[in-house]
Amino acid sequence: MESQGGFPLIALCLAPFLAFGPMIAYALFAWWFDRFEKEPIWLVGAAFLWGSIPTILLSLCAQLPAAAIFEAALGPQAAGALSAIIVAPFTEELFKGFFVLLLFLLYRREIDSLYDGFLYGSLVGFGFAATENMVYFLGAASKGGLGGMLGNFIARAIFFGLNHAAYTALTGLGFAAARLSRSTLVRLSAPILGLGGAMAFHALHNTVATVTEATESVLFCLFWLPINWIGALLVFAIALYGLFRERQWIRTYLREEVEAGVLSEPLYRECASFLARIGSRWGALLRGDMQGFQRLGRIHRLATELAFRKHQRTALGEARWEPEIERLRAELRRWVEAGA
Repeated sequence: MESQGGFPLIALCLAPFLAFGPMIAYALFAWWFDRFEKEPIWLVGAAFLWGSIPTILLSLCAQLPAAAIFEAALGPQAAGALSAIIVAPFTEELFKGFFVLLLFLLYRREIDSLYDGFLYGSLVGFGFAATENMVYFLGAASKGGLGGMLGNFIARAIFFGLNHAAYTALTGLGFAAARLSRSTLVRLSAPILGLGGAMAFHALHNTVATVTEATESVLFCLFWLPINWIGALLVFAIALYGLFRERQWIRTYLREEVEAGVLSEPLYRECASFLARIGSRWGALLRGDMQGFQRLGRIHRLATELAFRKHQRTALGEARWEPEIERLRAELRRWVEAGA
């Protein structure tokens, strides 16, 4: 079925699902992969929403006047290239990164590791990509019908589906590095370097894409894919390192709780292993022990938060966490004793 203008109505119905479905799936996986301490779901949703609506609108408000100025001065072809290579990376990463800045200023206690910075930055990127992809999918459908839209879907949602998340994840990693460092130099420079890296990788992608489209070069097209995937894999490698550091903190700081009698040795080993956590909770669920399932989840969360707060007190010199540490320790002890 087609509209009066020849536009396939099925494409209009499919576009939101093809645009938002994969990005939501990617975002949920990134949130789930935070093995030890899940971020608040409302902040996860807020990050995705910021990318999908305010960032798009703010970027357009900045890009349209700039494109008009370039076109008047240089002509449409040069204006299109400059907008893609310079204006789009600068404005989009700036406005996407604004959410990470607000998080850093208002909810900095939620940034406990490098992975948290990666997560929030990538969530904003996934939201942005969802809305942007829908626009591109509809444009492809208007030119090439349903086949054109599906081809565009394969390129933008699968081959390059992680791009915007990887760019803004660099901004998030920069703010997380600043949050977790005692060095004044790192605290001042890391966010700037993270944002600059996001803009640079974004500009590199757009440059290769612009040259490929202008020259119709297969060589550039083959060069384009490795550039995108190497950058994305590098960002994910840094995020995995952040998860490894989290596990080290849990092992180090919960060992003290074993010596203090808060945790038993088996429970300590369980809290320090993601797989052991899953096994114990699902074991309780399979036995029909819903209270045990909930209790273990509570113990794991409290133990993780206690380890992170102790790390912040020790490594970052934040003595203000001492009352919170005592509260978490007392609550953890109560939950452990309740199941003894």
